[in-house]
Amino acid sequence: MADVRPLHPYAPAIEEKYLIAPETPLRHLIPGGADLELDQSFGEEVWDLAGHRSWTAKAGGQTTFDFSKLSPRWRVVAQHLSVFQMNPQLVNDLAPEVPMAQTWARSQEATKPVTSQGNLKMLLHATAILDRYHLTTFDEDTWDRVVSLLITPQSKEEKRDGAILSAGTGRGRAQQLSAFWEVTHIVGRTDLLGANAPFGGRETTELYERRGPRNSVRPDDAVGQMLGFTGWFIDHALEDIVETIEWWSSNAAAEPPGSQQGNYDAMLDLLCRIAADNNGDVPGVRNINGGLTLAHGALGRLIGEFDAVEAFLAGRWAMRHLGDQVTLSEDLSPCPVELTTIDTPAGLQTWTRRLLPVNSELDLWQRYAIYACMFYLSATLMLRDSQLSCLPLNAITTEPLERPDGTTVDQHTLKAYRTKNRHSPVPTSVVVSSRTARIMTLLQRLQKALGYQPALAVTGLPFMFDQRLAVPFGKEPRSGARDGLYLDTSFDKLLRNAASLLFDRGVITRSLEGTKVNARQVRITCGQAYASREHGAALAAAYGQWDSRQVAAGYVGDVYKRLITPVDPEDVDDEIMMSKGEALVAARNQRPLLTGRGLPRLDEALERSEPKLANPAPLTPARKRALGKTNRNLHQGTLTLCLWQLEGAMCGGQAGPDFARCAPGECRNSVMTPGNRARSELMRRQYLTPDTVVGRRGAARLDNLNPDIKVEFADKTDDELRDLVKQQYDNWVAATLQVSQ
Repeated sequence: MADVRPLHPYAPAIEEKYLIAPETPLRHLIPGGADLELDQSFGEEVWDLAGHRSWTAKAGGQTTFDFSKLSPRWRVVAQHLSVFQMNPQLVNDLAPEVPMAQTWARSQEATKPVTSQGNLKMLLHATAILDRYHLTTFDEDTWDRVVSLLITPQSKEEKRDGAILSAGTGRGRAQQLSAFWEVTHIVGRTDLLGANAPFGGRETTELYERRGPRNSVRPDDAVGQMLGFTGWFIDHALEDIVETIEWWSSNAAAEPPGSQQGNYDAMLDLLCRIAADNNGDVPGVRNINGGLTLAHGALGRLIGEFDAVEAFLAGRWAMRHLGDQVTLSEDLSPCPVELTTIDTPAGLQTWTRRLLPVNSELDLWQRYAIYACMFYLSATLMLRDSQLSCLPLNAITTEPLERPDGTTVDQHTLKAYRTKNRHSPVPTSVVVSSRTARIMTLLQRLQKALGYQPALAVTGLPFMFDQRLAVPFGKEPRSGARDGLYLDTSFDKLLRNAASLLFDRGVITRSLEGTKVNARQVRITCGQAYASREHGAALAAAYGQWDSRQVAAGYVGDVYKRLITPVDPEDVDDEIMMSKGEALVAARNQRPLLTGRGLPRLDEALERSEPKLANPAPLTPARKRALGKTNRNLHQGTLTLCLWQLEGAMCGGQAGPDFARCAPGECRNSVMTPGNRARSELMRRQYLTPDTVVGRRGAARLDNLNPDIKVEFADKTDDELRDLVKQQYDNWVAATLQVSQ
């Protein structure tokens, strides 16, 4: 027990309670505490956590927790709160019999000192307000008053800045008061903020109306354009690049001949062999003056001479010796790897002329490929730079997944780490596509071909995106370069350059000229894209890996009029079942507007579920989930609502629909809404702009499936079609909500 302190000038004295003894060393309480520079005890009023490995570029007073600024009324509980935020598991160890302690340990995730430090500042402001207005008892009216006071300017600085503080400031202060209240229950000081939950039990996110967008960074169409390009590039070029580097790596001599004349003779012999196999041609490149010269740097690798000067001297000597017996060619490479041929508007051609290991060819495309992979992973999996830097070499696990019909498919799982606000990375995993698995496999091969030992990440494991992954074979990284690769301010420029080169060759029909994005826009766009799909809340939660639903709401909470609420990954299956139930309710209310050969199967589902649908009681989440569980064959695709049955399934799916091969409207499982039909017409028009073979083929397929759609929307503009798509979705949501009331 500590000394007796007055709670407040207007409150009686009370004996302070400690779960953590005041003399307990701080380094024993905080994860990573062994690194602290100072020996301090828990009971000290000022903590200096200098030396903690999580601090970056912080020193002096920046690393302190100053509890002396709080009135004695709050000080001890605030100290417990800071420790419990940084080390949640400690709570259950100290008070295992307290229900609030058990809840805290399960729901809280460890915060870094910098986060806990910011929380303390919020708490300082909040408690100062309680002291200023002499608030000692807390009923419903008091908490309503606190809600208002938390955003009322108190200091001269706050009053100068505006008449009212931001909703974010209010929520931050309210959150710390709520956390403080929980800790009062853990340490036995319920007298401080009362026994009842603050703010009448309302979530702090509901206390203040958000002014403006939930997040200042909004989704950007350029992310989708870059994603489309990188997906294409990975599918058509990545393997060529890796196989080419593997060939050059395996065919390079282990060491140079050992003398200058040995270099000369080796280069001469090499050129003679290449010329004999290619009708007298040898590989040439353009020099800085535009002249054609021998690709001495690339060929030097094949004789083991990686020094550019020595390779140049050997090449010059050999060319003088050969004279007019050989001809330089910009199209020739000794590498036998055949590059992928692309069907372009100009005809069949390889995506690039050749891949010789020089700055303007293989070395350049290797760098483009690495950043394309990083962007693709970030844009599809919502990975931060800090998470990319933790991806281990062997991140992919592939296991057979048995379908209900007895067939099996490969399921790929990516091992990743959660890093934000963590003392150290926390392992997590997510199911990924076959393309993602292929990316990781090819990058593993590339790293092996480059022949270096990857650095260790903070996880203690070798990590994938070592900066040497983008360094050409036989070359050394820049001195002072970072250990890892990051999606910093230059990645979008690299992708634009890659797209421009392919566009200029006529390989792709659209460049990325004018697009500009940053890593945050990529994550925001990805979150919004997932949230707007079927089971969007579940998808966004599974891939977002946010610290809380409140944080998630900043990314995806404004999707479709903020009707999508982020969920925890553990709730994904329940969310899916509820989504199926809502889709069935919406289909019932929109039945006259639906078309497609799948209507009889939809009517069977509606008839089967009618007793539940006709029940006048509110359509609760539990009832929606029950509807979904009895209609598991109902799936929402991009262009159709699918009442999937194996019999008559035109997509060829064995245990469920394959929307990549869907025949919307034509399949016996397919039902289309006006919004689906409008989206189909939009896609048909987009296929025809610009005019390409692939585009015309896609437009013809949609037209053949549903020729009436083009007629139905012949007088509609593209903007009108987009409005119809959105209106249809909103109508479905509204119909569901109406029934749920």
